[in-house]
Amino acid sequence: MLLSDAKQCESVFVSDGVAIQRLSLRPMGLRGVPSLVDAVGTVVNPWEVELVRWPRAAETALRRGGYLTDRHWSVAEPWCNCAD
Repeated sequence: MLLSDAKQCESVFVSDGVAIQRLSLRPMGLRGVPSLVDAVGTVVNPWEVELVRWPRAAETALRRGGYLTDRHWSVAEPWCNCAD
């Protein structure tokens, strides 16, 4: 993941696992929750993409929209993706 300066880049680049796309961050709904949208205006959900590059000034909005989350885990609490 790379951070970029707000003056340098106003777009947010994301990966859907296949391709990298350029999306815009816009307030949506009555509460104005920040959402990433494509050129046509289709909202892209946070769980559908991984952020690749974004402007520093957009970090707060991306966190509020659920696109940026802190991924901290502890070695004391191992996680296993296996069926018991």
